[in-house]
Amino acid sequence: MEDLKKQFGISRKYILFVGTLQPRKNIERLIEAFSKLGRDDLELVIIGKKGWQFEDILDAPKKFGISENVRFLHNVTDEELPNFYNNAEMFVLPSLYEGFGLPVLEAMKYGTAVITSDISSLPEAGGDAALYIDPNNTEDITAKMQKLLEDDNLKDELIKKGHKQAEKFSWEKSARQTLAVLEEAANE
Repeated sequence: MEDLKKQFGISRKYILFVGTLQPRKNIERLIEAFSKLGRDDLELVIIGKKGWQFEDILDAPKKFGISENVRFLHNVTDEELPNFYNNAEMFVLPSLYEGFGLPVLEAMKYGTAVITSDISSLPEAGGDAALYIDPNNTEDITAKMQKLLEDDNLKDELIKKGHKQAEKFSWEKSARQTLAVLEEAANE
């Protein structure tokens, strides 16, 4: 956490989002849901490059009166990301649509409890290791974040399940399975 404080000015506990700033990621609704937590001891850290139609997303903290509690970081390197995941209270991906949801597995790999949408490919990526939300329901997003902030046992359970879930999708495992199929084909 000291590295994050020194380099990025993050000195409070935080909820993490990682992804491109664009409408389908549902970040504006995440910011609204975060505002309903009413917690000044907590920040929302949003890591990602600006995509299309990002202006409303950047304006959302002011719109919901929490400018001091939301931090946008556009230039975090791949090497710095694990430190953000490791220190986050949770990772939230409330997308309206995802191709696969790699950040969900990335968060799980680094031991971060995950909240994500119950749509698209996200339930496949998260398995039984995530809390699921209706991405169109701000109250649901707020309630699930509050639940994880209050229930350490649930958080620990999700972290343990998350490690197992992330292993199912590891590159090494995929490479071994591909190699086995190729060897089998070569032997026939």
